[in-house]
This record gives sequence, C-alpha cells and structure tokens, in this order.
Amino acid sequence: MRVPVLLVLCMLMARICCGQSVEKASRPGSDLQQLYEAAQRAQSNGDLAHAAQDYQGFLVTALRHLAEGHVHAGDYPGGAKLFDEALAVMPERAATDLHLAYAQAALLARDIPTAKVQAQAVVTVDPKNAEARLVLGEALLQMDENVEARKQLEAAVALDSNYKNGLALATAYLALSDTKNAARLFSEMSAGFGDKAAIHLDFGRAYAEAGDPDLAITEFKKAIALDPRLPEAHYCLGASYLLSQGQVGFPEAVKEFHRELELNPNDYFSLAQLGYVAFTERRFAEAEASLKRAAALDPLNPDNPLLLGQVYMQLNRPAEAEAALRKAIALTTDLARNHYQVQRAHYLLGRLLVQTGHADEAKREMQISASLLKQNMMRDQAKLRGAPMGETAGIAPFERPLDQAPMDAKAKRELENFTARTAPALADGYNNLGAIAAGSDEFATATGYFEKAAKWNPSLEGLDYNWGRAAFSANLYAQAVPPLSRYLAAHPQEQGARRVLGVSYFMLKNYAAVVRTLEPIASSLAATPQLANMYAQAQTLAPVAKKGVHAQP
Repeated sequence: MRVPVLLVLCMLMARICCGQSVEKASRPGSDLQQLYEAAQRAQSNGDLAHAAQDYQGFLVTALRHLAEGHVHAGDYPGGAKLFDEALAVMPERAATDLHLAYAQAALLARDIPTAKVQAQAVVTVDPKNAEARLVLGEALLQMDENVEARKQLEAAVALDSNYKNGLALATAYLALSDTKNAARLFSEMSAGFGDKAAIHLDFGRAYAEAGDPDLAITEFKKAIALDPRLPEAHYCLGASYLLSQGQVGFPEAVKEFHRELELNPNDYFSLAQLGYVAFTERRFAEAEASLKRAAALDPLNPDNPLLLGQVYMQLNRPAEAEAALRKAIALTTDLARNHYQVQRAHYLLGRLLVQTGHADEAKREMQISASLLKQNMMRDQAKLRGAPMGETAGIAPFERPLDQAPMDAKAKRELENFTARTAPALADGYNNLGAIAAGSDEFATATGYFEKAAKWNPSLEGLDYNWGRAAFSANLYAQAVPPLSRYLAAHPQEQGARRVLGVSYFMLKNYAAVVRTLEPIASSLAATPQLANMYAQAQTLAPVAKKGVHAQP
C-alpha cells in the first residue's frame, strides 16, 4: 500500500504555517488620545469637517488595535469583523497599511479569499509595495492561480530581494513545475544568505510541497549534516522518505521520526506518522499508543480519531471505534479535507451501525458516504496533489485556522481590558459622527453611525433618541421603533419622542401601537391636525388590526 502523498505534504506545509504567528499588536499609545481630543476640539469650535475626519481617524486606529488584539489572542474571526468595521468607517480613504494588516492576518488564518482581496487593494493603489505583492502572490498560490502568483512574487523580489520573497518565488516556480528556475534561485539565495542548515530545511520543504521528494531528501540531508539537532529536520527527512518510497521507505522514515522525538518527545507530526506506519504494518497496539499521544497534543484534529477508529475496528472494540469515528466526523469542518477523507468515516460508521442493529442510522451514514464519494470524484483532479486515498485514511492537513486554536489567556485578558477602556470612546465617536451627519441631513448615514455606537455602549445618554430621530427622518420607520421605544420607556414624559414613535407605528400600520403610544397625549393632539388625524384613523383601525388583518412589524 502506498502512503497517501497528501498526508505527508500537508504535514510539511503545516510546519511552515504553525511556525508563524501574527505579530503582537502594539499597545495603543497617545495617538488615540490625541486623535480623540483633536476631534472634540474641532467639534467645539464648529469645524465639523475636521471633527469628522479626526473622529474617523480615531475610530480606525482604535478598531485596528482591537482587530490585531483579537488575532494575537487566537480569535481571527473576531479580528476580521473589526478589520471590516475599521475599513467601513472611511472606505474611500482607508489606509493601505490597514488593508495590508488585514491581508497578513487573513493569510495566516488561511482565509485566502480575504487575503487576496485586501492585498490586491494595496497593490492597486501602491504597486511598489513589496509586502503586499508577497501576500497577494502567496494567496494566489493557495488558490492554484500559479501563473499570476509568479508575476506578483517576481515583482516582490524586484522591489525587495529579501529571503522571504525569494523563497516564495521559488515556491511559485515549483508550483509551475519550473524546477530549473527554482534551483537557480535556491543557489543564489544560498550564496547570498549563507549556506545554513535552516535555509536547506526551507528548500527541502519547498521541494516536498511541490511533489519532488527526492530533491527534498537531498536538501534535508544537507540541513542535518550542518546541524544534526535542527528542529523538524529529521521529521521532514522521514516524511520525504514516505513520499518518495511509500512502504519501502518505512524503515528509514521510522528512524528519522524517532530521532526527531529524541530531540522533541512531544513532536505531534512524528507521533502521528508513527501511528500511521504502525497501523499500516498491523501493529495495532503500537498504533493506538502513538495516535492517542498525538491526539492529546492536537485534540481538535479529525485525522487522529479517524485512524484510531480504524485501529479499534481491527482490535474488535466497536464501541470505541464508533466514538472515535463520530468524533472525526464532528471535528471535520472542511468536507474536502484530504480528498474528502471524512467519507470513509461515514462509511465505516455505517458498517458498525449495521453490525449493532441500527439499520436506519446506518443507511443515513451510507448515503452521506456515497454523496461525499461522488463529490470527491467530481472534484477537479488538476487541483489535487498526491495520490488518491487508499483503504486507509491518513494523517493529513492538520494545521488549524486561528479560530480553532485556544485563545492565549494573557492576551485575552489584555484584550478584554483594552476593549472595556476603549468602548465608551468608540461609542461617543460614532455618536458624534452621527450627529454631524444628521446636521447635514444625511439621515441614513447618521442612522448607521448611531447603530454602531449602540454596539459599543448601548447605555450612552441620548443615543437612543438620536438614533430613533435619524432613522425616522430617513424614513426607516422599522429601525426607528426600537430605540425610540427604549428612550420613551426611560423618559415617559418626553412628548417629542412619543409623537415620532406614534407616527413610526402608523407608517408601519401597527395601529394598536399607535393608539397605545399617543393615548397619554391625546388631549394635546388637536394642535397638530395631521397627528390628530393619524390617531383617529388608528382608533378606527386598531380593532381590525387586532384581528390579524394587518401584520404586526
């Protein structure tokens, strides 16, 4: 049986990804305070144009700090929402460094479409930005747009011939099967940056990911000759033996995995591969031990429980097999992972359920398995690296997006404290932008600002009234009702808010609510004939509305 090629490739790729992290967000200094105070001064002086710009600058800066804080704490989805919010504050004038920070975070989290869009936004306005070219090129590589990726990375190298850009360009050459240019570039880099073990490790990874394990073996051996204790080098060499030779390479691969474990006893990758090798050679007890250790190191990875389920089936332990297979299915968030390997989990679970007399559930699992198998067969084979999965599912892509990683406890506390300190000022900034927009009769824009202010501080004094009045003036009656209702509940004597709320209900045909809202001031409505007429109509129509003729908003 051949070892699944993707199994090892993804391990090699994961080692690059796992070694990277988003640079810790810098602590916001006096820049936030200065921007906020400048906005307040301009507003007090009546210079509303400059006040709006300064409030926008303050909001963008604060939101970026928060976004980077979420990313650093392991919460990329939360950071992405804040990056989006920051960009929405002034989309026409958003700074390129904001787009670039978002692109870098997205690339590390493997949100490739977002990384591409944000990096392209920078390149469009700043073609000489080498870092943006690099991110765009790497995103394009992930999307198999290799020709365009090469162009972007060649531009990045031309702008800044640093090591990172050179390595990325070599990877693009290899993705296009241009081994000659890749080897030339590697030779130039080795001469320029020094013949070091770590450099050969990177070269070997690039060859392995491109499906050239024999060239990878040569580079990994060079790395080990220069530094026998270089972290990950022995694992990478062992994995390349599997890529190159399949089962024939098991003995040499196992030696390298054990050498890696001598340097790092908790090396997940080596343990996972040893478990796979032991299972393939039907040494099931040994496979169970290695896979359980690997699973403990990466409990959110679906690959280990899938292979463990197969181990338990061979050991005739059906209850444990079923639990492991269900866990593998539950942890698989990407159905296409490793050639739709979750299909095998559903198939094996179906077989177990047949054996235990659960025919209906078994049928459902088999149907899911058949559907996934069909999807796999229909998938564009040109985009798949490696051989199709055999009878045994392997240990393949196990790097996780940032949202699956446990949040750093210290970073989370710091983020929570900063958020608590910043939220009132963010709400006030949005509220003041809303007031400025409303003063220019831009009521829909003002409504959006007030809504965002409420997100950061819903108890901000006067916010509900401002929000409700702006929405009403923009004819957004459904949006006007909730804030006006809250404001009136807290200020029942406020007749202006009551009148506006009553009209909003009338426009929404909620006549019972019109009567209920305006009844306390019914005696004063005669002074406003139009409002008095609405109230009279609502009194007539309210009973009909209660019978369901008019839908309630």
